[in-house]
Amino acid sequence: MFRKPFGVLGRRESKVLKLINQHLELIIKAVDELEMLVNLVFDDGPMAIFESKVNTISTYESLADDIYLEAVVEVCQGAFFSGLREDFIRLFETMDDIADFAKGSSQILARNRTNRPFLGRIRDDPEMSFRVFVEKIANSLLSFKQAVACLRTDVNALVEKCIEVKGWEEEADEIKSKLVDRIFARRSEMDTLTLLELKDLVLTLDEIADAAERSSEVLIIIAAKARA
Repeated sequence: MFRKPFGVLGRRESKVLKLINQHLELIIKAVDELEMLVNLVFDDGPMAIFESKVNTISTYESLADDIYLEAVVEVCQGAFFSGLREDFIRLFETMDDIADFAKGSSQILARNRTNRPFLGRIRDDPEMSFRVFVEKIANSLLSFKQAVACLRTDVNALVEKCIEVKGWEEEADEIKSKLVDRIFARRSEMDTLTLLELKDLVLTLDEIADAAERSSEVLIIIAAKARA
């Protein structure tokens, strides 16, 4: 069976896998905070908590950047079997994109926290399923985390989890298209800035799932090369 790609680890590989997990934990925390932030919009939560969530997401994104830079230095300085250096760097890049887009989404919400038409469109229109949209995005990242956990143990399970990531991304992408269509169908009911900010929010949120899918694709390449 196609198992245990990293059954025998060198010091460099062990350090990089540790950095992957540290990076991913910060990214997941940022996305978790983003999901709570969206729920605050739905529940009309206190402004102080809203601002705290935005700041926390920014902090996690900054910490993830620090890990990303440390990881790139570690990878560039080391020797890796199966030509994995470029793949590891690409993995950290695509993972870091997730944190960047989580921060970007939170900043759009922060810019519009007093924009009642903007918040109303998110909260009140049942056709604008922002909450479901964000849940599917978060699920794509959860499946990716589970795929990373399989890197040391079972490539078959890793591939299955990466396929799950793609499935969640496709479901999120379908909602994204409906949301954008719905926003423009209502363009006569809102000002241009609100319309553009809503569209930007949808597209930036969707980039999180896209980045998770790209990360899962790189992860499969790494597992395949390590096993070869």
